[in-house]
Amino acid sequence: MIKRLAPDISTRIAAGEVIERPSSVAKELIENSLDAGARTISIQTEQGGKSSFVIEDDGCGIPCAELPLALERYATSKITDIEDLERISTLGYRGEALASIAAVSRMEIRSKAAEAEAGGLIRCEAGEITLHTETPAKPGTRIQIDDLFFNLPARRKFLKTSSAELRRIVQIVNDYALIHPEVTFRLYEESKKILEYTGAACVEDTLLRRWGRQTKIYHSESQSGSLSARLWWNPIPDSRRVVIMLFVNGRRVQDAAIRAALSTADAAAYGEWLVLLDLPPQDVDVNIHPTKEEVRFRRSGEAFKIVYDNAKAIFAQRHSIAAPPLPPSAPDDFMTPPRTAFEAEALPAAPAAYSPNGWTFQKKGPWRAASPLSAGAATENIFTPAEEPPRAEEEFLFDKNYVGQSAEGFLIFDFPDALAVMDPHAAHERILFEEICESFKDNIATQWLTLPMEIPQAVAAEAALYEKELAALGFRTEGGRVTAVPAIKGKGHLSPIDMLRSALRGMETENDPVKRDREVWWRMARLACRDAVKLGRRFETEEALDLLRRLERCDTPYTCPHGRPTVFLIENKKLRDWFER
Repeated sequence: MIKRLAPDISTRIAAGEVIERPSSVAKELIENSLDAGARTISIQTEQGGKSSFVIEDDGCGIPCAELPLALERYATSKITDIEDLERISTLGYRGEALASIAAVSRMEIRSKAAEAEAGGLIRCEAGEITLHTETPAKPGTRIQIDDLFFNLPARRKFLKTSSAELRRIVQIVNDYALIHPEVTFRLYEESKKILEYTGAACVEDTLLRRWGRQTKIYHSESQSGSLSARLWWNPIPDSRRVVIMLFVNGRRVQDAAIRAALSTADAAAYGEWLVLLDLPPQDVDVNIHPTKEEVRFRRSGEAFKIVYDNAKAIFAQRHSIAAPPLPPSAPDDFMTPPRTAFEAEALPAAPAAYSPNGWTFQKKGPWRAASPLSAGAATENIFTPAEEPPRAEEEFLFDKNYVGQSAEGFLIFDFPDALAVMDPHAAHERILFEEICESFKDNIATQWLTLPMEIPQAVAAEAALYEKELAALGFRTEGGRVTAVPAIKGKGHLSPIDMLRSALRGMETENDPVKRDREVWWRMARLACRDAVKLGRRFETEEALDLLRRLERCDTPYTCPHGRPTVFLIENKKLRDWFER
């Protein structure tokens, strides 16, 4: 039997489509404040917004008499007729946000319109108005939401921890602060300031305060008819994810076609992207998703192409020989003691033996090198033919001779029964990586910086959320600056800010404390890939032999930390067969 749902049930169902968690509240109310012309937006939360969320702005305000109407579903000042749906230029337009939030919380709104003599106050619980009156108020609007989902316990129990919910709110604020440099944003948790963005001159300035100056930011923009695109890319060294902040006419959305355009332009589009698309409102449909997080382009092919072309231009900048150099690194005395080179990415342990082309790499006993470059150094001979008995340790240099270097930069060695071709970049990655891994075996000490580094504002907000966890890992921060970092052997030219960012990403990825620490070190080690020698660098004979020796000392010498082979062997027997000898 079909029945009409009771109003309280239908409103809660509708509210659940719009409001999923505290960050949904943040998104909807920030958009309302921006539509109201606010220049200052302050947010205060408790328990990550689960118990209390307060937003206050200096926008145009709501007249007291209209406050009850503002809480009704589908009541809005932003559209009036059906034609308006074809040319929406505001972030909000449905009149659902306040009604949906009110239906699943205890809400209070204080507001004063700019031209009004007095302000207004309205309170409601689960959508039912309990108080409406005039009251003194300053221009703008203040909305307080308490006990979110108190009447929907099933939804409330699926919320994450307070810190996890707060991180989502921080992300929302960070994203809108990027494209609204003229607006001041403040965020407080339990009366503690988490972040503050004062007005900036342009988007480039907001990107610098978010991404910092440690890596080069690439930019491209173009226009095709009435469609314009602006793209910025931060190629995060230790990332294997593509994070896209996409805004279409100032609306924060997701779009599979735009993501595909970036990935198609280059398979290694890893890092953070800011993509701003502007086009006439009638050329984009924003009314296709309950939370307005998706859009449909009238000419999707044009949107794909303009993003693809700009992404290709950005990748051309990065790979161009004539491209400008990266920002200067920190001075040599930036950290104490002096730093050494270091390496890349940790993968699951490789098998004990590996046999490309019929050869086996296996662990053997220590040996003493005859060369003065490594005399007395302990290492292990791992390049031997399958089932061949070990050779005398002192014969190493007689058995493995350096032949030369190919035009591409690969190193060629003559082994007893094979030719060995080495990728020096992959080999150096493995060497440097294991130097760092050696540091992880013991407790990590704290290394104080002689010159503390200022933390970018967006990173500082995340660091404040993980203050205790960072301290346990050896980080120290004070006054918005990094004052100490973990003392890790072989960290190379890794900036303290890069180390901090990497640690924060590891913490966000893994909640379990034991696994989290492993994730943090893994990500930090991946950054070292930048310090490995580049393929194409010319090697002297002694340098090439020393690289081979150092590779033999590694626990897993046959692949780089990314899983690529370090050495490729061609047996003499196969060579004789090929040449019909």
